[in-house]
Amino acid sequence: MKTIILSVLLALTNAGQFGQTDTTFSQTEITYDRRDGTSLTLTVLKPKKANGKGIISLLSGNFVSDHNLFGLYRDRALPLVNHGYTVFLVMHRSAPRFALPDMLEDVQRAVQFVRHNAARYRIDPAHLGITGTSSGGHLALLAAMSKDIADPASKDPIAKVSAKLQAVAVFCPPTDLLNFGSAGYHLPADRPALVEIGVLGAFSYRYWDSVTRTYLPINERGQLRRIDSLMSPGQVAEKHAPPALLIHGDKDQLVPIQQSQALASKLQNLQVPVRLVVKSGAGHGWKDMNKDEKEFNAWFDRYLN
Repeated sequence: MKTIILSVLLALTNAGQFGQTDTTFSQTEITYDRRDGTSLTLTVLKPKKANGKGIISLLSGNFVSDHNLFGLYRDRALPLVNHGYTVFLVMHRSAPRFALPDMLEDVQRAVQFVRHNAARYRIDPAHLGITGTSSGGHLALLAAMSKDIADPASKDPIAKVSAKLQAVAVFCPPTDLLNFGSAGYHLPADRPALVEIGVLGAFSYRYWDSVTRTYLPINERGQLRRIDSLMSPGQVAEKHAPPALLIHGDKDQLVPIQQSQALASKLQNLQVPVRLVVKSGAGHGWKDMNKDEKEFNAWFDRYLN
């Protein structure tokens, strides 16, 4: 499995390292929040001929936001930018120090920040899209499918703003941690598998203990399962979920295509617009993935209007 992950990362890096050089957009990094003494940043890619629509793009692989992969993810966003979309490349707190709930919190905060500052970026706050690849795809779907966190009573003006999204388009995402690859296979309960894949930290959930004033591990199985359910887009999706485009390789050995198939089936049952594009013979990442962004452009054109 480690060999598979290494090969995937190399393939993805090689696919993006000869990315486009484009002078038709501006690039600005800003801080969207501060947590645990750390600044959380996003990079705004704004085309000179912008269409007034915004896309959140998650800089995330293996549940890690790493600036070493910035070039790859920026290149992946360029087809959207060249199409006129203002793209916000978002970084989140990373495993192994932080777990999935922390990452979701960051992504939702980034959405709120972008919407709150929509006038500044000259985008439509009522129509925001989100995208990502692999763990970024998981988090994008999770943010899109989860309940809104807007708090009208908050003293923080950003926290008052909705974190809902109007469209999502992703590559090869995990979608159901309780049924990963087959019905009943609870991936996070299989710690040796998480260690082998290198993502144990993302599923090491903790709670705040007011007596010791420390974060302590959650070990009760029922509670862990409840959190895993809440961290699964396919488990939390409801009838008001945004339209979703999924592109997945049918030879993916890291994230089975069953994950996208299961979510597509659920969304269809909920009568939510969904499309699954199967890449024949492709694994977890493939050559010229950026060319498939034209599918994302068409999807966002349709649903961010």
